[in-house]
Amino acid sequence: MIGEVLDDTYRVVERIGAGAMGEVYLVEHIHIGRREAIKVLRPEMAADARLASRFRREARAINRLRHPNIIGIYDFGQLPDGRLYLTMELAAGELLDATLRREGRFEVPRALLLLHQMAAAIDHAHSHGVVHRDLKPGNMVLVEEHGHHDVVKVLDFGLAKVLQPGGGDELTLRGELFGTPEYMAPERLGEAGDDPRSDLYAIGCIACELLTGKPPFTGPRPLVMAAQMTQTPMPPGRNVPGVPPLLDTLIEQLLAKDPAHRVQSGKQLCAALEQVPGFSRKRAYHRSGAVVTQASPSWDGRVEIHEEITLGDRARAPRQMAYADTASAHTDEIRDEIFGALVELAQQTQAQHPGDEGLAIALAMVTAARDDRARIAGERLALEARQAKTLQGAREREGSLRFAIAELRYDRGRTPEELHRDLDYQISQLETRVKDLADEVRREVDAIDERGIELAAAEHDVEQQWTGVHARLHEALGARLRALGGAAPPLASRFQIVGTAVQEMLALAAGRAG
Repeated sequence: MIGEVLDDTYRVVERIGAGAMGEVYLVEHIHIGRREAIKVLRPEMAADARLASRFRREARAINRLRHPNIIGIYDFGQLPDGRLYLTMELAAGELLDATLRREGRFEVPRALLLLHQMAAAIDHAHSHGVVHRDLKPGNMVLVEEHGHHDVVKVLDFGLAKVLQPGGGDELTLRGELFGTPEYMAPERLGEAGDDPRSDLYAIGCIACELLTGKPPFTGPRPLVMAAQMTQTPMPPGRNVPGVPPLLDTLIEQLLAKDPAHRVQSGKQLCAALEQVPGFSRKRAYHRSGAVVTQASPSWDGRVEIHEEITLGDRARAPRQMAYADTASAHTDEIRDEIFGALVELAQQTQAQHPGDEGLAIALAMVTAARDDRARIAGERLALEARQAKTLQGAREREGSLRFAIAELRYDRGRTPEELHRDLDYQISQLETRVKDLADEVRREVDAIDERGIELAAAEHDVEQQWTGVHARLHEALGARLRALGGAAPPLASRFQIVGTAVQEMLALAAGRAG
């Protein structure tokens, strides 16, 4: 298939994987110039009318799941040889299970970050009537997007159950069992069948694995299934130091055998995770002051989840991040705390011993630099919000348009030939709208990217000024305290402590600038 153009739209670049349901290829959308992934199902699945019906039904349901932490499904179709396919967002990252194998287990803050994103994704899916049924680290990818690390992307909703208004599911036959035993809720192994809360149980199993390096129960498949139904797992905090008791309690609730005793929704789980010590809502770590964008965007708004990542929380950064980057960010935080102590001491000195014009000018310069810094930071946040709104809106519009095209193409092969011309015209009109949308978003992203570069330069200048004005304040305050002599012993004593730290920060800043 390499080099072929499928449905006059997708040029196959390379084969990137295979699974139980079929093969996955890297393709390029020839009209909008973006790389995506296409999953081609096994031929026998298209021959089975029941499976083909499930495929189309699930494709339609998953297309509605437009969430920053869920792999987007753009369209579906059928190849000339009868095989069915799904086209989806390309997630360039590492499977979570591979990361766990390499690193063993995660620290609490990083685990909380990942679990919060999983809960948000599943809450969104459940609100659209979709239960994943096979949540596990092997169905999640960790990616870096727009400078943000550890962004979770939940994938492979191929086994998802689409809930009916009455709770039925004609697409799942009696005796069928989907999922992976290590993450499977007890009710899914018994007579009760599926329940959205079974996904919450799976997240509880994943939480254990993130914190301890393995799920609650391991071993031969029959023994694991029996344990899920009868045994109470040991809380992670029993064997792993540093796990907050509140997190242990929350995991115990997620792993309750009775669904009624669990956390009842992804929204509730998000709220509970936010109360666990170690969870932070501070801004995500950025590699630079620039807003990172792409020339060919994936059209996925990510900001609402990225806001949960913390700059000050070292444990949340992936261990493969360059040490220099994390050390630099940490040093900047310490620097600002020390500079804040210097400003507070200078203000107290000025209040208790007024009349020094040089100190007053230095304080005014610090205030002006602080205002400039806040203004640029605010504009950067506004620019990121604009980017998120643009990309999320485009993703929703594109998803609707492309899936409408897929439905028309699919129906075209099953309608009388005299109706083909009308269907072809409708498809052509929709494809034009997709192209126009791509051009519109590229122009907007280019404008955002250009402004982001300007802000990065301005932020660099302000950061240099930030150090300079505090150096001047340090000199002015030292001169004022020396002039006061023994009139301000407590202030002078504090200045010795703060001043030493300031000097170290100034020397470090000079070394980094050099």
